[in-house]
Amino acid sequence: MKKKVIIIGGGFAGLTAAAELCSSGYQVTIVEQRGFLGGRAYSFIDKHGNIELDNGQHILMGCYENTFRFLKTIGALDNLYIQESLSVDFLDKNGDVYSLDCPDIPAPLHIASGILGFSALSLPDRFRMLKVSKDLLLNKTDRTLEDSSITEWLNRLGQGKESRDNFWGILSYAVMNEGPDSASAYLFKNVLRKAFFSSRKGSRIVLPALPLSRMYVDSAEDYINKHGGIIKKTALVSGLIIKNDNVSGIRLRDGEIIKGDFYISAVPYFALKRIIPEDIMISHYEYFGVTEKLKPSPIISIHMLFDRTITDCIFFALINSPVQWVFNKGLIYRDKAPAGLLSLVISGAHNYISWSSKDILDMSMKEIEGIFPGADSARLLYSKVIKERAATFSPQPGVERFRPSRETPIRNLFLAGDWTDTGIPATIEGAVISGYKTAELIKKEPF
Repeated sequence: MKKKVIIIGGGFAGLTAAAELCSSGYQVTIVEQRGFLGGRAYSFIDKHGNIELDNGQHILMGCYENTFRFLKTIGALDNLYIQESLSVDFLDKNGDVYSLDCPDIPAPLHIASGILGFSALSLPDRFRMLKVSKDLLLNKTDRTLEDSSITEWLNRLGQGKESRDNFWGILSYAVMNEGPDSASAYLFKNVLRKAFFSSRKGSRIVLPALPLSRMYVDSAEDYINKHGGIIKKTALVSGLIIKNDNVSGIRLRDGEIIKGDFYISAVPYFALKRIIPEDIMISHYEYFGVTEKLKPSPIISIHMLFDRTITDCIFFALINSPVQWVFNKGLIYRDKAPAGLLSLVISGAHNYISWSSKDILDMSMKEIEGIFPGADSARLLYSKVIKERAATFSPQPGVERFRPSRETPIRNLFLAGDWTDTGIPATIEGAVISGYKTAELIKKEPF
């Protein structure tokens, strides 16, 4: 008889674990409180603009091996835009373009070549950036950086203000969803080594070529259903039933109890305490209590649809701007995307999350008009500001000691999520890694 696994939460982590366990002979049930899957990475049809939008833009990289494995499993690997080689345009407030172009040569020489040609920095600053490359090569696992910020680490390596403002800061917001003064150098360094020093292909930018729900959610749902899985939507979990450090079932808000052999909580850290009984939180506070020490970091996405195409850049970073990245969905999406659709991103948006949507839109429009002189004559047909107040956990220095392992003190309860101990920041790859590792733990249990 098949062992039953109950998974709470249908984001990347939960879907990855479900797909892996379904294909390994387990009876899997996903319990999702909303009427759709996707967690913090989904798309929706906006009724006012009659347009499909992502709740937030996600950037993947060529080194996301686990994510590509998952997408291949569910048949969604072709739903991606993948660069031939790393190339990123950086635009300043005057609209001047500075390109980081990395040639088709082995890593890490391709990065060194790209840095030396990056004219947004002075030549001395470019050479100083190579000190970071040297540190990444020689000091591979540096646990001493766990309590250091990115800025502190860069200062030790002689990185000046220009390189921090025009490159490192922008990269920090993209990778960490936090500014370099507030983000862990240890986690940042882990990502840099994996992305830029594993292989040339590992550093390529990869983007969803379809809105997120069509990019992966629909395929994952089909795969799980075809492999005998059960997906219960609009099913709100009121709590786990735990006795003698063993889960016997989950109780839904409507009173239904769902029983299994193993249970995976794939919900965000701030939602975990809502489903763990209070007495368990107290008796195992050393494990579950750390989630109270994780803090959120917000992301704001601004979708703007113009009556014409205002740039032929596929995506680009902005220098010295509150908006860090702009994505030209009309060029990225392979079907049904209006030509003038741009998606702007403000990561680590602590200073702007309390702003009104109108003020955020006005500020974003001003940035676009300053960069592209023709934009002021283009007509804005539609706009949407989306605030994700708890988009990720904040990867502050020292945060690693607060990220729990996937094995809990409860014998048959496991955790999955990008906030668990993955060794990297809160990314799609981190969520998928946790999903696979949690599935492997269950597969090691007696069948």
